[in-house]
Amino acid sequence: MRLRRPPDVLPATLSAEQMLSLLKTHAAWDERYLHFDELSRRVSERAMRNELWTALKLKRRSTATLFNLAGQPVMLNVTAKMSATLSMVDRLTWAQNGQPSEEDAATYLISQLVMEEAISSSQLEGAATTSRVAMELLAVGRAPRNEDESMIMGNWRLMQHIVTMGDAPLTRADILAIHRIACADINNEKYRPGETRQNNEVFVAGRDGEIVHRPPDYQRIEEMLDALCRETERLEEQGMHPLLVACILHFAIGFIHPFNDGNGRTARGLFYHHLIRRGYTAFRYISISKLLKAAAIKYGMAYLYTETDEMDLTYFVQFQCETVMRAVNAFTAQIEVLHRERRLLTDYVEAHLSLAKGELDIMAIALNAPGSLLSAASVKTRLGISDNTARSRLKNLTERGLLRPLKEGKGYVYQAPISVRKLQEWIEKRR
Repeated sequence: MRLRRPPDVLPATLSAEQMLSLLKTHAAWDERYLHFDELSRRVSERAMRNELWTALKLKRRSTATLFNLAGQPVMLNVTAKMSATLSMVDRLTWAQNGQPSEEDAATYLISQLVMEEAISSSQLEGAATTSRVAMELLAVGRAPRNEDESMIMGNWRLMQHIVTMGDAPLTRADILAIHRIACADINNEKYRPGETRQNNEVFVAGRDGEIVHRPPDYQRIEEMLDALCRETERLEEQGMHPLLVACILHFAIGFIHPFNDGNGRTARGLFYHHLIRRGYTAFRYISISKLLKAAAIKYGMAYLYTETDEMDLTYFVQFQCETVMRAVNAFTAQIEVLHRERRLLTDYVEAHLSLAKGELDIMAIALNAPGSLLSAASVKTRLGISDNTARSRLKNLTERGLLRPLKEGKGYVYQAPISVRKLQEWIEKRR
């Protein structure tokens, strides 16, 4: 189905009373910020549709914030949905509000969350590797076996790099570095890591193969990236919320399309960099790509709606905010699962197992961080016991099925159970 574009000229015959009446009657559509394409599916009569669109557009123009994005005039309205997301993000992800505790951060669940964005971002761009194989690749740290696995490893390196970038203003060099780290050693001829494209033989195709976006001329890319960095700093100084700025950066890279390939992962990398840089540290553990992958068509339409309607960024930013709201809710739910499993494991061990005090001390460490890895050296340090005593107690717990031994170099590390069900499985195997 082809997108229906807004009319080039709006009717000039509507009175103020007619406009107010139309806006009141269709307040729900106004609140949802429907594009003309969506309106066309709801109003079949052409004159009525154009009158309603006129009312909506004039209102939106009158309330929008206007600015330039990489030299391109754009507009943005902050909708009720956006405001709700901004409030939630401030409450649940800023500074220590959303930062997992030291015990939480050591768990298997949190390590999965850190890996999830690298995996989903690659899958969103076509990597065929399953999530299970990808988790194994990152957890073990083995060398990638093919281009798909190299994409995942590149995104993993990128997410690690973003955390270390500091809080200096964004520069074109930063953007090039993000692309270089994400795309290096995948297919260098295809991606040209850290280099902007040198031709206009790039376009974005729709589901039916039609060209839906032709990026700006390649000779303008460097000036557009510099202008984007300046505008980002200006919006920050004016007090625009960091989540809105992050969404704008995300859109801008997709629109400019500065690289031969890898633009999507660069855009999402900048999104994360900006939020983490501004103190929203929980976004180290929150994956938006997983949700974007599940709504890939809507993700693409959010770009098109913006580009076909006077560069109104509201469509894209609202879609991103809805995605972020779901992602933050999923993250907080996973933390709740972690805490629940921690309580259940502790209760189960206390109720069903008889352990000596020294072994209880080790299990207290293990159960406080389900799925975490213990070593004799870490147990020795935390409990102030000898190396031999730590090894002996870890071995005894392993023989009873309470810990799982994993070969690490010439020695072993010991995995804590992730759930009561997993603990029961380990115990049963040892009987």
